[in-house]
Amino acid sequence: MSEHLYAVIMAGGGGTRLWPLSRQSRPKQSLRLFGDRTLFQVSVDRLRPLLPPQRIFVVTGAEHAATLAAQVPDLPRENFIIEPQGRGTAPCIGLAALHLQQLDPQAVMAVLTADHFVKREDAFRETLRVAQEIAAQGYLVTLGIEPTAPATGYGYIRRGERLGQSQGRDYYRVAQFTEKPDAATALRFLQTGVYSWNSGMFIWQVSRIREEFARLMPEFDAVLSALESSWGTPEYELVL
Repeated sequence: MSEHLYAVIMAGGGGTRLWPLSRQSRPKQSLRLFGDRTLFQVSVDRLRPLLPPQRIFVVTGAEHAATLAAQVPDLPRENFIIEPQGRGTAPCIGLAALHLQQLDPQAVMAVLTADHFVKREDAFRETLRVAQEIAAQGYLVTLGIEPTAPATGYGYIRRGERLGQSQGRDYYRVAQFTEKPDAATALRFLQTGVYSWNSGMFIWQVSRIREEFARLMPEFDAVLSALESSWGTPEYELVL
């Protein structure tokens, strides 16, 4: 495994998805749904055979940071990247990319969530290994999940042309994303055999995602650049 691979676990949330079990003060990643470990602890645990604690990062809000840090005491506290306010996925990823770029300009970041259930953990880690190799070529990699039903609660990825093979696994261009289709559309997607559920997990070089932010979200990239300019100064928290 490359020494430049890092995991970034997104651990925000407002506690609305599994209400009333979850609350704003106790979002779903803090729940023990499968045994005596929280979803967040399980998310970290399945990365341990792949990465040392020093290369596992967590993006969360100030209101959750202390609770999550106490659940994984071997993760360095500086690996908890604190958002003063939740702004969605792109700012979360952008902030983490800034942190990793300061640490390692060659970093490849695996963007993961704190609330997935993964049954085949060995296969998951092997998939991350393969994805890291593909990302090292400059691709932005997303992981699809083979659908088992015409679910309407997930986004869908339509597979395009085959791009190549890595360690015996084919990888493909993404032809289209569709967000949470209706039941008839989801059934049609399932019948074609070329759609996957969108896992929300991504692997890419931090330098490449910064390039894409600059190309597609220039105003946002300008904010990231201002934050980068304040790095290590007393103004950082104010700019953040």
